[in-house]
Amino acid sequence: MKTEFTFGDIVSVAGYENRIFYVDAWREVKATDEWGVSEYVEFELTDAINGEFLDAYETDLRLVCRKQFAEDYLLEYDVTNYPEPTGAAFHFTDDYSFGIGYAKKEAVGMAKGPKETPKREQAVSAKRKTDELLDEYNDNMRLYETFGDAEYKTKADAVMAKLRREAGE
Repeated sequence: MKTEFTFGDIVSVAGYENRIFYVDAWREVKATDEWGVSEYVEFELTDAINGEFLDAYETDLRLVCRKQFAEDYLLEYDVTNYPEPTGAAFHFTDDYSFGIGYAKKEAVGMAKGPKETPKREQAVSAKRKTDELLDEYNDNMRLYETFGDAEYKTKADAVMAKLRREAGE
């Protein structure tokens, strides 16, 4: 079975509005009973803010943010009124039509993904640039400490100077 969601995506779940969850795993289920065979997908989820576990049907999920944008999305996410964990929860709705309807609706208080504004794009770009420079600085310092080659120390100092210039802007 092909699913709409993949590992690391952030989703919302019907009945758990104003909460967001990571997709951890899924199971393809084929159940047989006296009325026939049914196939469906169950997802294992973890609350992205408080770590609570949850199981849910695919029809109860709505995509909030793809995995590759999850970190940036969470940096901007407002957790001020985020619900407290209630303990381990298992969520299975009996009414598939509820889940299907929910998947087409916007979750209350949820954005479809990170809001792309010029100011936000600029902030994210600056953060990434700073992170890259810090990584470069740390790499050069580790090499300097390991091999004692002054060239690595010179490169590390140059990166630090660039970081200070960037911070001053």
